[in-house]
Amino acid sequence: MSEAAEKTPETLKAGYKKLCFRLGIMIIVIFVSRGISTILLSLISPSLQNLGGTGAYLVNTAFSLVFLYIIPMIATALLLKMPLREMNANIYKKPKYFGRALGMYPAAYSLAIIVNLLTMWITSLFKNTNFNDTFNTVNELSAPNFTCGIVLFIQMVVIAPLFEEFWFRGMVMESLRPYGNGVAIFVSAFLFGLTHANFSQFFYAAFMGIFLGYIAVSTKSIVTTTIIHAIFNSFTASVLLLLTDNSVAEFLTLALRGITGEFTPAVIAYIAIICIMLLTAAVGFVMACFKLAKIKRYKVPVVQTELSAKKRWAIFFTAVTVIIGLVLAADSFTVRFIPTQIYKLIQTIWR
Repeated sequence: MSEAAEKTPETLKAGYKKLCFRLGIMIIVIFVSRGISTILLSLISPSLQNLGGTGAYLVNTAFSLVFLYIIPMIATALLLKMPLREMNANIYKKPKYFGRALGMYPAAYSLAIIVNLLTMWITSLFKNTNFNDTFNTVNELSAPNFTCGIVLFIQMVVIAPLFEEFWFRGMVMESLRPYGNGVAIFVSAFLFGLTHANFSQFFYAAFMGIFLGYIAVSTKSIVTTTIIHAIFNSFTASVLLLLTDNSVAEFLTLALRGITGEFTPAVIAYIAIICIMLLTAAVGFVMACFKLAKIKRYKVPVVQTELSAKKRWAIFFTAVTVIIGLVLAADSFTVRFIPTQIYKLIQTIWR
């Protein structure tokens, strides 16, 4: 936040270049850490089979927390050199316009569903290729039983919103805000989407990042975004939790055959959540149409004009570390060549 204290074009440009360089290192750390996690889990997979479904799932979850959250977040804090105590006092303030911000949730949810549907359409174009695997994250999210479903629910509804909002709407976006609210929202949203490391979640997460970034700037707090993020995730987490119930799985299997199954409490809860999701999306679509018609009213306050938006994006995407990070991201999004080859090399050496 201090790097843009003297707002001359030269100091702004130098400070922003340095910040982009550091954010590029953050991207590298994210995907290197993710690759290490993949390799380690592959190496210990024979041992995980002896633990049973629940034990293996818990180990995978622990690896996810350490390598996908804790290590990259610590690296981000060290790289950005954020005064965390001062930052926390600012980002966890009592939010302004809290009710109005929550009221925007259905519209954002509806647009997110549209983004997801477009992504699914793109997925269908690659259904006969290995590239399709990078779109499909359902198997990665699914839990083998109710206990694991509870763990997944806590991870998605509690841990992810707390960690990700502090990370992206906190450290990353706050470090970028001296160089413009717009660039702060869009760059942090892009990085937020990139961190999900697959095409299926990239577009949805990037859209969410834009919406949550705008809310954070407007309400001057990430308390609102953390709550909204939790609500976003709670729908999917609830569905995944209920899918661990055998009666729900059986009901859906029979429904595909045109047969009506038994309406157990879990099945009724599942249907109720799906109905709430559809209703929220329908109401939100109407709201979104009205809000998009008045989009000029929702522009974020301009912080500085010395660096044009084009220059800021050019500086970001031409930073050497960002380019390297994007190469690693592209590999993670597609064939995962680098971790696969390292894994094969380790296996060869051990033999």
